[in-house]
Amino acid sequence: MLNIMKSPTSRGKNWILSLSVILFFSCFTFAQRDRKDEPREKIEALEKIKLLEVLNLDEDTAIKFFTRRNEHQQKMKELFDELDSKRDKIKDKISSAKDDNDPELKKLTDSYFSTQQKLEQEKKRFFDSLSDILTYKQIAELTLFERRFREEIRDMLFMKKKRLKD
Repeated sequence: MLNIMKSPTSRGKNWILSLSVILFFSCFTFAQRDRKDEPREKIEALEKIKLLEVLNLDEDTAIKFFTRRNEHQQKMKELFDELDSKRDKIKDKISSAKDDNDPELKKLTDSYFSTQQKLEQEKKRFFDSLSDILTYKQIAELTLFERRFREEIRDMLFMKKKRLKD
């Protein structure tokens, strides 16, 4: 976990090797998908590179981390899909309900918030599960990274749209 014993050159080699492994698998994955997903895939690849940089992961740790993270992201995707489905059911029920106090609306709303709670529990479970491969500092860095990265991407997209308008 601690890189105190490694020289800067050794750390650099590990970082480059880790980056190469991730880029290889990313490129392999990219070749399998449609072009419409390309911008999202590029953002995901950039996110992985930045994560390697921020967390300063060696090759073995990077592989363990990204394997666990991919599993977590799949679970999160399933929960977001479930939320979307429940949101659609609520919209449909609102438009078809004859009574503003329809008990079905309460049931659907409760179910929606229950799924949101599952999302938060999954996030917490994922971060708790990292303690065997990351230091507490790395986990804290990861906690801050996700929001910061989303904000950077949003700002870049906003600036690009603004430049296109000008």
